[in-house]
Amino acid sequence: MFRAIERWYKGEIKETGGYQAPGILLLPKRHVEYHWTARVARTLVAFYLKHWQWIWGSAIALLGIYVAYLAVPLKQ
Repeated sequence: MFRAIERWYKGEIKETGGYQAPGILLLPKRHVEYHWTARVARTLVAFYLKHWQWIWGSAIALLGIYVAYLAVPLKQ
């Protein structure tokens, strides 16, 4: 199960043609193709890793506002 998820997340390496250096060698051209859901997951993970400080700060602030709202007695 974990290997299938890992293979899905890492994508599939495809070779397309290549570059023929004159008189030297053939350099294969490779790229990774991701499933569209893996691209979405990678985008979300990259966003979290880049902006985790303000995500957690905002979550704690919203939780504090909610707790303060619950603490205020309602007038009847």
